[in-house]
Order: sequence, then C-alpha cells, then structure tokens
Amino acid sequence: MHCSLHWACHRRVPLTNLPPAPSGPAPAAAPPSPAALALDDAERAFSAGSYDEASRNYENYLRLNPAGGPRDQALFRLGLVYALRPAADWQRASGAFRQLIEGFPDSPYRQPASLILSLRSELDQSNASAQQRDQRIRQLTAELDQLKKIDAERRKRP
Repeated sequence: MHCSLHWACHRRVPLTNLPPAPSGPAPAAAPPSPAALALDDAERAFSAGSYDEASRNYENYLRLNPAGGPRDQALFRLGLVYALRPAADWQRASGAFRQLIEGFPDSPYRQPASLILSLRSELDQSNASAQQRDQRIRQLTAELDQLKKIDAERRKRP
C-alpha cells in the first residue's frame, strides 16, 4: 500500500533560500538595563498599591534614564503615586505632572495630567472659599454675640 502523499514525501526541495544554520550556541539575550528593571519594579509596585516603593522606583528610573523611553508614562504614574499616597503630596504630584506637560507636549498622558491639575486647582479654590466663608461666619457670629450683649445691658438699665 502506497501513501497517497508518497510523491510529496520523496520530492527534493532545493535548500538554497534557507539561512545558514547557526554555528555554536545561540547568543544570550542582553540583560535588561538598570533603568528597565527600575521601571518594571515601579509598575509592579504601582499595580500592587505599594506607592512608596513605586515612587522610589519611578524616581530611580527617571534618574537612570534622563532621555528617551517611556519617561512620560513614568512621570504620569509618579504624579499619581504622590497623589494616591495616604498622606498625599500634591506639591510633588503637581511637579511631576507639570514636568510631563512641559516636556512631552505630544504625550497621550498630557491631557489626563492637565485635567488632574485643573481639578486640583478648582478643589484648592473651593477649599479657600469655604475657609473664607467659615471665617466670615465666625466673625459675624462674634459680632452678633456682641450686639446681643449690648442689647441685654441696655434692657437692664432703668
């Protein structure tokens, strides 16, 4: 019994278009750079919610990689890390977002960073207005108490 593909099994195919076989062991892949390792560690810590560790690793990445690479992403995440910590550091978060906005005008992270800064500014203004309102209420309450006291003293007089 013959194989129905017998003609294909024994057909000679020229091997002229194939690349030469490698001689010796395959070259080992280059180890990741310290900057790449710092970024990987930062991303892992960020995803786990370990914001202190993430901030250290993002800062390390930015220091080790002063140009190129996903610096815009690292700056955006660094800003988020500072904002999301239990004791938020809005000054540092704003600095990271501003550095992203100014240094990477075409970054996809620019618009969200601008929005976060804008919302934070509105919140700060609202808080300042609320503090001024509360101060004014305290001032008016003190004046009202003083007027009540004066009125009570006048009523005591014959």
